[in-house]
Order: sequence, then C-alpha cells, then structure tokens
Amino acid sequence: MDKEPGKGKTFIALLIQHITMAQISSSAAVLAYYTLLSIFPAVMVVGNLLPMIGIDAKTILAYLSTAIPESVYSFIQPLIYDFLRRGSGGILTTGALIALWSTSQGIAAFQRSVNHAYGIAENQNPVMNRIVSFIWMIVLLVITFIIIILYGFGEQVLKSIQPIFNFRRDYILLFSSLRWPVTFGVLFIALALLYYFVPNAKVRLRYALAGSFLASLLWMGLSRLFSFYTLLFSHGVISYKTIGAFIAMMVWLDFSGYIIMLGAALNAALQECHEGELHAKKHFWQLVERKNKNGG
Repeated sequence: MDKEPGKGKTFIALLIQHITMAQISSSAAVLAYYTLLSIFPAVMVVGNLLPMIGIDAKTILAYLSTAIPESVYSFIQPLIYDFLRRGSGGILTTGALIALWSTSQGIAAFQRSVNHAYGIAENQNPVMNRIVSFIWMIVLLVITFIIIILYGFGEQVLKSIQPIFNFRRDYILLFSSLRWPVTFGVLFIALALLYYFVPNAKVRLRYALAGSFLASLLWMGLSRLFSFYTLLFSHGVISYKTIGAFIAMMVWLDFSGYIIMLGAALNAALQECHEGELHAKKHFWQLVERKNKNGG
C-alpha cells in the first residue's frame, strides 16, 4: 500500500480490497453475538438508573422503536420495559458486571475487525487491549447516559424556559416529534467516535464521518426495510412467535454488523485513496517500552 494519493488503484478497487480485508461476514457474526450478550444486562443497568434521574421508561422506548425493526421491537419491548421499570441493587450489580464484560469483549472484537479493514496489525498487548476496550465501554455508557438525560429532560427544560424566552410552544411539540433525526444523530455520533478512536490506524476525522454517515443511514433504512420484510412474510418465520422474533433479531443484528464493518471499510478506502499509505498510530505505552529498551 505504499503509493501516492490518487495513484494506483481506483476507489472502487480499494473499497473491495478493504471489505475483503475486514472479513465482514465473520466480523459481523462476532459483533452480533456480543451485542446480544450485552443488550439485556445493559438495559438492567439503565433501568436502575432511570428512577434516580426521573425519566420514564416510555421515553427510552420511543427512541428505541425508531432504530429497531417492528418485529424485533415487539419481541423485546415487554422484556425491556419490565427491566426499565423494576430495579434493585443486586440486579444493578449483576447487570453491570455482565454488561462490562460483554461490551468490552464486543469492542475488542470490533477493534480487531476494524484493524483488519485498515490492514493494520495489532500493536498492543492483550492486557492493554482489554484496558482500552474497558475505557471505551465506559465512554460509550457515559455518552448514552448523557443522551438519555438530554432527551428525557429536553421537553421539561423547554417548558420551563418558554415563559422566560417567550418562544412559540410549537417548538416544544417539534422537539418531542423529532425521534428520527435524534436517533440518526445518536447513531452518527456513536459510530464516528468508534471509527475515529478505536482503530490502531491514524484515522482522519473527515473520513470517519463519511463512514459514520453511510452506516447510520443504512442502519435506519435496514430497520424500516426489515419491518417491511417481516410484514410480507408474517405467516412464515414470524408465525413461530417468540422463536421467530428471536431469529429475526439475530438476523437484524448480523446485518447491522455488516453495515458497521462496511462503514469502516469505506473510511479506510477513502483515506487511502486521498492520503496514500495507511499508518498505525503510536500509543504512549509503546513509546515507553521503546525508551526502556533503548535505555537498557
């Protein structure tokens, strides 16, 4: 991959190359597996935190229904609503531990897959890899919590400041109805952070944003398309009720993994096409190890 920007392979050829390098099929399956493991423990944790900040579970479900196919949502909605309404210290602790493990495993798997897409070898030891995955899991949880607070209290905040700034009450109704743009924005920001910071490659932000936009758009489209598909074949797999809905959820998670990895491959292809050779970024612990070796 040692070449000047814009020379050699075309963008399409580079995209195909990075898609192949990413091993999208196996990577998507791994991401779907760890996502499934982390969903309900994470919901347990959120459900125990909601009463502390005064947000109704229905507020969370309203945004969740926008990003998830209807057939999958109808399957998990009762479970998630029950988890969100009830909570205890024991469930919080257990859910937090399981969510920490499964989410960090998922992020570590995502990092390996994205590194393959960029053609960058692993340049950190397993211990540091786990630490970095854990840190990113904490960052994502904090961002999610902030977003929940923002859109859970957003309407109340607007109502309280409306008499002060004297703006039209229609804006409050508009804010409450913007579930699609809000969900798209949340996906876009979360994916941009993952695409930019998680890979071991030196990623430029403008290319990470391109993949984030495409992946968010495809993800939202997948949910609508998947709902339409299950509606057409509602007398087939979905007629098996719980088992059918579970299968539908796994298929949707697998396709979601495809989309996420496609976004990563697009980022890598765009950057290589415009910037030339892709380089690994240097971590501070590698510099320390090198300094110690030279000193020794």
